[in-house]
Amino acid sequence: MSAPTQALADQETAALVEVEIEFARRSCGIKPWTIREYLDAIEAVHVRFNRFRQFQHKAVAA
Repeated sequence: MSAPTQALADQETAALVEVEIEFARRSCGIKPWTIREYLDAIEAVHVRFNRFRQFQHKAVAA
């Protein structure tokens, strides 16, 4: 894995941890996330970082 790709993987992992923390925080509140909301948040992180990777590959190819 190249350095930029590794950095993106680390950032993606950090973003997923943030989602987990928010899920745990909200679970103690009045309106906790539903499983669907949780999965949507996880999916949004993956989609965002896949777009970053695609942009990276295009920049390297150019």
